[in-house]
Amino acid sequence: MAIVGSDRLAVFAGTTEGHELAAYFRDRDMLERADFFVATDYGRSTLSDIPEAHIICGRLGLSDMQERLGGNYRLVIDATHPYAVEVTENLKNVCGKTGLTYLRLLREEDPEERSLEQDAAGRNITVVRSTEEAASLLDSTEGRFLLTTGAKELPVFAGVREFPARCVARVLPSESSLEACRKAGIPMKSIIGMQGPFTLEMNRATMRQYGLQILVTKSTGKAGGFADKAALADEGYRIIVIGRPVEEEGLSMKELKERLDRI
Repeated sequence: MAIVGSDRLAVFAGTTEGHELAAYFRDRDMLERADFFVATDYGRSTLSDIPEAHIICGRLGLSDMQERLGGNYRLVIDATHPYAVEVTENLKNVCGKTGLTYLRLLREEDPEERSLEQDAAGRNITVVRSTEEAASLLDSTEGRFLLTTGAKELPVFAGVREFPARCVARVLPSESSLEACRKAGIPMKSIIGMQGPFTLEMNRATMRQYGLQILVTKSTGKAGGFADKAALADEGYRIIVIGRPVEEEGLSMKELKERLDRI
């Protein structure tokens, strides 16, 4: 029988970290205390091998979070993607107003990321601060490019010069991702529906197969396979990196588990 009230834990889950936390709770017989909030059916599917997990699916705005969380949980774990800025801000807002304990899980950075801006110029790597800046840069350059920034960002890139002919999009294999590609005008032959992270060999093969010269990525850390994308710069490909939006404070996965063990 599920525990209700303030003993429950709310986990807002990104795909990789959410699965690891679900496995952690399962191994400690804590799954009945946790609700896993995911934005999409694809997020739900990433937890399909842990059938005991209680999953709440759907995107929540600020008012939805206030209604869902207030008085129902002991603490909230924010394990969302580093670029899900609005979700994180809303969770902090709700927890601050309701007195809920808020724990932010930080995605582990690659050592590659920490020194990226210092040596980018000599490595065919350009670091930008926003999706809009990346799109503007693509608009002013030549060559075909691989977008690995996610389906939600496609409307920003859709205005790039000769976009349908130049773009290949690698997105999560979900109906919503395919629909976003269709709306952006990307032909089916230029859509790759796969979940990463991807090895250097896979990235290299993709660039060659589609005749691409540029890869656009986010600074996604170890879980997002960042190093294996940035490594293409040493092989003559141009890499455009959208830097993390803010310098966050929070806990590593190890620190979060230790904190939960104490709780």
